[in-house]
Amino acid sequence: MSRKRMVIIAVIGVVLVLGVGLYTYDFQEDAPIQRQAELPGEQETLNMAIATETEHAIEFVDTTEQDYVDRVHDVTYTYEIGTEPVSYLKVTKRTIDNGDQFVFTTLDNQSDENLEIALSIPIADTSYYSLQPFSQYRTGPRISEGIKADLTTSPFGLLTTYKDDNFHSNLMIGKKYQSTDITKTYENGQKSKLRELISENQDLDIDVTQDETALKLDMESGGNDIIDHWLLYSDERLFASIESFRSWIRTYNAKKYKNNSWYTAKGPYKKVVRTAEPTPESELQYGRNLLIVREDEVLKQYKETDERYHYNLLLNAVANLQRFKGDKTFWETEYTNGWLNRVYDIKAPYIDTRHNEGVALFLEETGELLGIPEIKDALTNYADLLVRQMESGQVIEVGPDAYLISDYFKYEEDAPITHSSLNHVLGGMNLLLETYNETGEAKYLSTAKKIQNGINELGEQWLTDEGDTWYQINPDHTFQGEDYTNLTLTDMLKALELWQDIDDSRTDTLKMLIESKAKYLVREDISLSPEAVELLNRNGFGEIIDGQE
Repeated sequence: MSRKRMVIIAVIGVVLVLGVGLYTYDFQEDAPIQRQAELPGEQETLNMAIATETEHAIEFVDTTEQDYVDRVHDVTYTYEIGTEPVSYLKVTKRTIDNGDQFVFTTLDNQSDENLEIALSIPIADTSYYSLQPFSQYRTGPRISEGIKADLTTSPFGLLTTYKDDNFHSNLMIGKKYQSTDITKTYENGQKSKLRELISENQDLDIDVTQDETALKLDMESGGNDIIDHWLLYSDERLFASIESFRSWIRTYNAKKYKNNSWYTAKGPYKKVVRTAEPTPESELQYGRNLLIVREDEVLKQYKETDERYHYNLLLNAVANLQRFKGDKTFWETEYTNGWLNRVYDIKAPYIDTRHNEGVALFLEETGELLGIPEIKDALTNYADLLVRQMESGQVIEVGPDAYLISDYFKYEEDAPITHSSLNHVLGGMNLLLETYNETGEAKYLSTAKKIQNGINELGEQWLTDEGDTWYQINPDHTFQGEDYTNLTLTDMLKALELWQDIDDSRTDTLKMLIESKAKYLVREDISLSPEAVELLNRNGFGEIIDGQE
């Protein structure tokens, strides 16, 4: 079937008042046919007119608003494009409590027709600017055995405008991402939600006139695809210095797997494991992975540098996590792991214990750091879930009063009991102990004791012939899988420290497993993380690593 070519040029002015600055979206070009639309009177920040060169109209249909923890406010403007079926243009203005604003723009072309929307975004009423691109340092795709190729790279760069030789504004500019929705719907109605990346590109222009600087980009859709773009505007410097920004680029590139570039109003998309389904022929499947919806590296950077950019990203992550969870009690993985589906018949959505632990710890620390009491509850809420899972029997029983909580399960639904991996088991137990230390409630300590009993009951069975730890124990009590190196080791060392403060009599098995795994890693010349080295030295295992610091 041949595709019609459709060109839409929209005039959409989004006026954002930021301190003393004025920031506008303005889409404009002459066209043979002019259609006008008026917005609700209370939406005085948005003026819109539309010009289209085909029979298809584009019109404003809806404005929605949403607050997150009294720190972030979203306004989303939705426009319908008269294709068959209807396509959508959505512009979300996300305002942070410091006045800075993200703008997320998404063209969702649900037809098989070509669409083009040209965006012209006036940035400042001045013609002086500088651009610091991320590409000033080497960049490129990320390759690993687990995900194969991740073709996303980094944001475009940091634009700084000047007026009368003084700083005027900062703009962090993202790249454009074109993708297709490859969501798979199962017979029971469950869905595995993924996108296939078509391209990342930085086809952006900075247009300068005598008294204006504008960002221009074209959203060119080939039909049945989605195009995303994002930016962050501030009347203040996002980084205290150029060197601070360059330091962030270097950190970003070194830890690309922990950082995001493809942001949307619904959260960031990242390359997922090869076993995620559905798997397109290109194997370029991307999803909202809870490991990266939270921003662990950004949190670390903000604690060290106190930079405005990282503050904005932290609150953006909080908003994304709340939006991801919606009205559910916990965070559910929204795409299916093919291996998990084949072995246990568990399809998305389901709960991944380690992911929920990570989200809870991230929100607890962020809430403490930024003074947001509403999100600190995440730690206690997840500890309550682990208590309920123990009570409901979604566990592997390995002895009298000795249990291991399964890695994956359905919340308040019957589902097969899955394996328990050592790192998941330790992570959940550590969270329970931390919650007990904070609240003093016996139910958390009682559940943690049952888990440590399970670890103790199995004892040396956790060890391979080489002295490393097995990755997992299966419901039939068989062991399998090559374990993580540093992750499980640091989990055990953290558990050791927590038990030493609460009940030192429960630490013998942990000490035995730590010693064996550490010796194995040293013997195999496997690099230890700085955190693992610090914990080993602090807990009396320094001789094993020959005093490394």
